[in-house]
Amino acid sequence: MLSGLTKDIYNSSYLDEISLSGLFLRAKISPFQKACANNYATLKKIFSYTVVQPKVTNIEYNFLNENELMPLEATSASKMCDELLELVNLTSSKIEKNVKLADKIFEIRVKELRYIFANVPPAKMNEMESGYTVLDRYLEFIAG
Repeated sequence: MLSGLTKDIYNSSYLDEISLSGLFLRAKISPFQKACANNYATLKKIFSYTVVQPKVTNIEYNFLNENELMPLEATSASKMCDELLELVNLTSSKIEKNVKLADKIFEIRVKELRYIFANVPPAKMNEMESGYTVLDRYLEFIAG
């Protein structure tokens, strides 16, 4: 079912880096992010991406743009690794504003990922950047 390109992404060093980071940084995520990851992993196991999710709104895309983040479809694997580490750093800070910012960005990213898997055909997914696969694996690690 996975194309050769996607299989290469799943075996890439980015995912090895994320797997180690996910294991060691699991304790540094907020309860909200943990709940989002658990919800995502549960839906993935039960429905296998067939559940239709709402599309990310223009307001949410503008919020990402204000924080200098590209849509998930245009985010590379290395950029997603950097973004996830930045989210962990924001969540680890003692400033509640940073934690809320990280939670909001994380929520939007999970929403984008659900929409991609529910609505984007596999052939079109091969044309997208590979950041969504890194996010998918990261969610599985922190949900585990």
